[in-house]
Amino acid sequence: MTSRLQWTHGRGERAVVAPKKAYAAEILVKFLVLVGLVYLPVLLFHWGEWIPFAVAGGYLLWELSRVSSALGELADLWNEQHRQRQEPVRGDALG
Repeated sequence: MTSRLQWTHGRGERAVVAPKKAYAAEILVKFLVLVGLVYLPVLLFHWGEWIPFAVAGGYLLWELSRVSSALGELADLWNEQHRQRQEPVRGDALG
């Protein structure tokens, strides 16, 4: 099983965790399936045709917030560990 995330080194020893491109395609497929599933009751009950896209748009916003918070946590943890590894090296160089 491959990871959906990749480490991208940013400016000055900081890292950012970014989703790989295949993850975006997976989200798009989920969006389209959700639109299709919600569109069935629209056809049966003659509701407004905008409802499936509103529901799927809400899913996209939820997914974006979930991924954003998870990636932020991972990047913070990595930066903290990287900073802890750098501190003993700096202490030896100064002493």
